[in-house]
Amino acid sequence: MSSVKDKNQLLTNLRKAEKISRSGKFRKLVRSPLLYPLLMAFNRIAYPLVKKGWPVITNTFFNKPFRTILPSGTDVVLNGIKSHDSEIRLAEYLVLELKEGDTFIDVGAHYGYYSLLAASIVGKKGKIFSIEASGSTYKILKKNIEYDENIESTNMAAGDSTGSITFYEYPGPYAEYNTTVQGIYVNQPWYRSVKETINTVQILVLDDLIKQKGIENAFIKIDAEGGEAAVLRGLQKSLKEKNLILAVEYLLTSGGSSHHHDAVDILYRDHYKGHAILSGGELKPIENIDRYLAESGLSSDNIIFKR
Repeated sequence: MSSVKDKNQLLTNLRKAEKISRSGKFRKLVRSPLLYPLLMAFNRIAYPLVKKGWPVITNTFFNKPFRTILPSGTDVVLNGIKSHDSEIRLAEYLVLELKEGDTFIDVGAHYGYYSLLAASIVGKKGKIFSIEASGSTYKILKKNIEYDENIESTNMAAGDSTGSITFYEYPGPYAEYNTTVQGIYVNQPWYRSVKETINTVQILVLDDLIKQKGIENAFIKIDAEGGEAAVLRGLQKSLKEKNLILAVEYLLTSGGSSHHHDAVDILYRDHYKGHAILSGGELKPIENIDRYLAESGLSSDNIIFKR
């Protein structure tokens, strides 16, 4: 799948879907006169009343079926992509960077959007490791990847030591905020209106996975909702000895240290440098991530780290 022709087609599909996702409500209605109002009615009226998601199967820009539970994944249902600007740029970068035979480790895989995208690029010679801590989310992930033999999934939380950890889960559209960090969302407006479920999950140390699988080179995507530093502490040996590129979700915080600062400090100590993903998927080195986000008007972004 990694030929220039195939990659060009993926980029064409992605940019076409991006253009559609950025169109106004009227254009969306004209393009999907039945689906668009139905989705909006469910998300804004039905779901707030019944508090129960709507399971659907849709298609992605990389032509793989994708299961989700609405309201989550509405953008994928409408446009075939995760349509937040940071997600679009990360997808573009992955299409440009990954090649046939590569290894991709997806930490916080959720329903498997990036795992499936990576699998479509690296082909049968490549390998995907999808790590998802939520049991209910993992069930959907397993269904999404069931026909991809190059994806190996694990229902665990990546961390810095073997054993178990408390995991905080949220319903419906808030499931992507699931976290191992207690109280991280107490100041968020939505937190008071949802029911938090507390579970215990087993921990996977990435150094152990990399050693067991004999991995020498890998692209690692980390979206751990505040748990990034713990994930990286479990990767200390590989950060020094292996050839890794990492995409880490980074959240801009006002003043002082944060879980994301701690994660970046770990990478800096191992001589990894941060890069912003520009529109089109190219990279730009950045010295200060907080300053870059503030000047760009962003509250969060996927930052690429490489030596």
